[in-house]
Amino acid sequence: MRNHTLRPSLLTLACLCGLLASGTTFQTLAQDAPEDAEASPSAPRTLDVIQVTAQKRVESPTEIPMSISVLGEEALDRLQINNVNNLAGVIPGLQVNNLGWPGRAQVSLRGIVPMGNTASTAIYVDDIPLTPNGSLSGGTSGMFDLLPYDLQHVEVLRGPQGTLYGASALGGLVKYVTRRPELDYFEGRAGGTVSVIDDGGHVGYAGRVSINAPLAEGKLAMRASYAEQATPGWIDNTVLQRRDTNDVRQKAGRLSLLWQPIDTLEVVLSAITQQNRADNLGVVSLDPVTLERSLPGYASDYLLLQPSTIDADVYGLSVDWDLGWADFNASSSWLDSRTWRVQDLSAEYVPLLGGTPGRGPLAYAALDTKIGLRKFTQEVRLTSKDTSRLAWQIGAFYTDEDADYIEFGDVMSATMTPVASLFTADVLTTYREKALFGNTTWKFSDRFDLALGLRHAQNDQVFDQSLGGLLGGGQAYNGTSSESVTTWSVSPRLFFGEDSMAYLRAASGYRAGSPNPLIANAPDVPRQVDADTLVNYELGIKSHLWDRRALVEAAVFRIDWDDIRLNLATPSGISYGLNGGSARSQGVEFSGSIAASDGLRLSGTLTYTDAELTASIPGQAPAGTPLPQVPEWSGSVQAHYQFPTRGEWAWSLAGALRYYGSRPLSVAASQSIDLSSYSLLDLSAELGSTDASFRFFVNNVTNEDTFTAASRTLLGSARLTRWNGVMLQPRTIGVSFDYRF
Repeated sequence: MRNHTLRPSLLTLACLCGLLASGTTFQTLAQDAPEDAEASPSAPRTLDVIQVTAQKRVESPTEIPMSISVLGEEALDRLQINNVNNLAGVIPGLQVNNLGWPGRAQVSLRGIVPMGNTASTAIYVDDIPLTPNGSLSGGTSGMFDLLPYDLQHVEVLRGPQGTLYGASALGGLVKYVTRRPELDYFEGRAGGTVSVIDDGGHVGYAGRVSINAPLAEGKLAMRASYAEQATPGWIDNTVLQRRDTNDVRQKAGRLSLLWQPIDTLEVVLSAITQQNRADNLGVVSLDPVTLERSLPGYASDYLLLQPSTIDADVYGLSVDWDLGWADFNASSSWLDSRTWRVQDLSAEYVPLLGGTPGRGPLAYAALDTKIGLRKFTQEVRLTSKDTSRLAWQIGAFYTDEDADYIEFGDVMSATMTPVASLFTADVLTTYREKALFGNTTWKFSDRFDLALGLRHAQNDQVFDQSLGGLLGGGQAYNGTSSESVTTWSVSPRLFFGEDSMAYLRAASGYRAGSPNPLIANAPDVPRQVDADTLVNYELGIKSHLWDRRALVEAAVFRIDWDDIRLNLATPSGISYGLNGGSARSQGVEFSGSIAASDGLRLSGTLTYTDAELTASIPGQAPAGTPLPQVPEWSGSVQAHYQFPTRGEWAWSLAGALRYYGSRPLSVAASQSIDLSSYSLLDLSAELGSTDASFRFFVNNVTNEDTFTAASRTLLGSARLTRWNGVMLQPRTIGVSFDYRF
């Protein structure tokens, strides 16, 4: 493996942009909106702020006492962000561990990685929570990876969000904010993209369309959108002699209705459907000794293809009622997701049964995994008007999750005829949670205030597990758990000057515990795993400079994480949970934007994270071991220049350089390798008018050739090791267009 060092030029440039100037945070040039700019062309361009709902009320992110990054619609298009993996390096403190299938990724913020079976970063669409809280619901390996079309913006909240968002927002929150229907006008948008990937099998394509239509004047409106994307495969299989096996197809549709019977009442009904299809696991084979690729080009040597699908349907109903003295909100949601994947276990298990992988009566072994999740949530809030010295919010939350985790592994002959059942598992889980929360802000003066938040939650869980097959032994287990968790936040805030604010923030977060199986002859297995908790301490500053043409954000943080949830196994192979070890993550985050001239925008981010265990994990890692998948340094530099307009059409150029530092794969030394650092350069040129735009783009311009994640398995009775790597997508060249009507 190549060990890259942090290039001084990149570090210097990132520091300068971080200290001076992030269009990637929450700023856009005001060229898109202000009418006075048209009237006065010589007026200086300023940075426009996208309003956010991070604290469940509409606010400017520059005035919220926490670290927030926001990517608007223009930035999502310009950076070609078409999945959550593209956010790595662009958002400070955000790490994404791609597992090789679409929709399967582990997301973490500020070094708080999803150790154990539950997620550490929550995913929302508007007010709809999508992240499962149960321990066997696929929370760490499957996620709702929304195609970003018809989005207003994406918000990323760094640090625990336990008081407002509850469980699983341990390290922070990623929130997709969709565009609402408009009552007053008709509009539409349609577009498409064609692209090619180096070593790819065919031309990739994407199509998209959205429409907003008033249905009853001033009372009822509809917004609908549809997007489809096909990404060509570029990884071969040398055993099956098949090329470009990892094709991916994604589809997404959305329908939203807005009803406003009176001026003070709005009702929004929404439905979203998402489909991800992958023909094969997107990994390459690595040499277990050198950890370089063991086959020429991009290739794997599995004996079977490993397809996967993720289907999800999301329904939401929100009611916003202006009571005059306060705002009432009620939000209901329903999520139904289905995940299926196939894993080739031939090399691992066929030798244990006395067979030869790929030949004879015992030739293949495959494991099918199906995960079904049904999640209902209900939240009600009452929020004061922000017109007095005291601002407050109180609310109640309820969720009901039911999950089915089903696995069945078969041993097959060379003709793919089933011979025996290798392993079966049927796990049914329920998760019920109810919570009360509230927050208040007391304004001591126009320049200083103090915000306090509190949440108390109670969850109850049940699971039943049945095992069968040659390795399952016909065993059955069950268990229950119940716990209460209280989280809190304290945030003093000081405004100084006209455009600057400093804040302190101390806040806690948690992941829910879970029941353990009642295992005979295993007295050391606890009846339940308790919640793991953390406390985040943060000092930050947000400052507008140069007549609001520049913005600087900086934050210093420290996180103490206790009772980390871990997964262990009994000698007979039964998995159970345990609280063990503690960790600390601390670092510095910079981001900034500057409208350097009427046409030039510069932005950048820079993050330093030092995350390690402060107490050992029994049998796995000593204190001082770095947390996995957390780069010490990461950052980005971006530039966007629009040439002076001549006539109706205007040219612009954009570039983004991202850096992602080296990091360990796992805390367990026997399962870990060091993943190389890498730099990723994207360039684009756009020709646009008021109604249409054409963009030519090149992603991964230098064709950076490294893998971003890896996995290890043991092979056969000799217990040899197989390593696989998830590669960066090779250089991709394409053209996209969009037309508004």
